[in-house]
Amino acid sequence: MSETTSVQIVECTDPTELYCHYDGELDMQPAYIELDLKAGKLYADYNAEIGSGIPFSVYHGFDRRYGIPVLTAEAANRVLREIAPIADRILADWEEEWDGNNMVAVLGEDAQAAEEEIQEKLGLPTEEGFYDVDPNQGFDDSDLVIEWDVDGATSGAEVDEYDITADTTDARLKEIEKQIADELVDCGPGGVTVLYGVDDYLKRLRDDLADEDPLTAAEVRIAREYLGLTGDKMAEKLGVNPRTLRSWEQGRDPIPGRLRPEIAELKAATDAAVAKLVAGLEDADDNTLITYQTDEEYKEAIRGTSWTEGWYSWSASWHRRVCARAAEQTGAHIDYAETD
Repeated sequence: MSETTSVQIVECTDPTELYCHYDGELDMQPAYIELDLKAGKLYADYNAEIGSGIPFSVYHGFDRRYGIPVLTAEAANRVLREIAPIADRILADWEEEWDGNNMVAVLGEDAQAAEEEIQEKLGLPTEEGFYDVDPNQGFDDSDLVIEWDVDGATSGAEVDEYDITADTTDARLKEIEKQIADELVDCGPGGVTVLYGVDDYLKRLRDDLADEDPLTAAEVRIAREYLGLTGDKMAEKLGVNPRTLRSWEQGRDPIPGRLRPEIAELKAATDAAVAKLVAGLEDADDNTLITYQTDEEYKEAIRGTSWTEGWYSWSASWHRRVCARAAEQTGAHIDYAETD
C-alpha cells in the first residue's frame, strides 16, 4: 500500500496554462486533473496526446485522470484545493498488484468511493465516459478560458485600424494581438480570452503588404550600412548566403518581400540597443562609451553579461554604430576598450 497519505498540490502559475490548440486540429486539447498515486501529486494539465491515446501510467491506473473544461489557472487551483482532501483518501487506500500481464493500481473500497466523489464534484459521469462530458461541466463562465478564432476575433479592417505596414515588426504584431484580445474580454463570457490563428493572420496582412512593396537594391544596402554590418554579418542575420545578399544589393536578383519586415526587426533591435546606451549614460559618472576594434574583443567583453543580453550575436562594427548614434543623442565621447 502507498505510504503517501497527504497529497501535494502543484498549482498552475500561468492564466492560460491549461490551454493548447495544435495547428491543424479543429478543437483545443482537452484538459484534466491528475492524481499521481506513486508521487502523491495532484495537478491540472492539458492532454498533449492527439486522439484517444493515453500513457501507460494512466491505462494501468497509477495516474488517475478526471476531465475538466479548459479552466483559468485561478479556477483550476481552486478546484485542486477543494478536492485535495478527497484525493488523500485515494492515496491512503490503493495497492499495486499483478493482473497477469502488468502491474496495475487497484483502489480499495474507500478509494473507489472517494474517486466517485471527485467525479461528481467535477460534473463527470461515475463510469466510463471521459470524452462525452458536457464541456462546461457546471463551471461558471468566468472560470473558463474562451478561445476566439480569426473569424470571430477580426473584422478585416486591421490594416487601417492598427496601422499595419510592410515594416511592422513581429513585436508590434504581438502588441496588436494583445490589444484585440483585451477588446474581446468585454464581448465574451470567459474569465480569460485567447486567440487562435490571429497571430498568423496578422503576419499574413503584414507580409502581403511587404510583397506588394519590396525594398530596392539601394534600400537594402543603406539598411546594412545603417546597421553598421558587413555583408557577411548582414547575410548571417537574414539567414541567406552572402552571395545572395550581394546580388540583392547590386540589383541582379529580385528582392523578396519578406526582407522588409526582417530588416525592420534588425532596425528595431538596434534602436533598442541605442536607447539602452543612452539610458545608461544618464546614471554614469563618466560620459564615455566604450567600443571595440575587433569582433573577438567585442564578444569577449560582453560574454555572459546580463546588461547586454541579446547583443552577442552582433558584431563590433554594429556596436560602434550603436555607440555613434548614442553619442549623437547625448554628446558622449567614444573610446576603444583598453587591450593588454
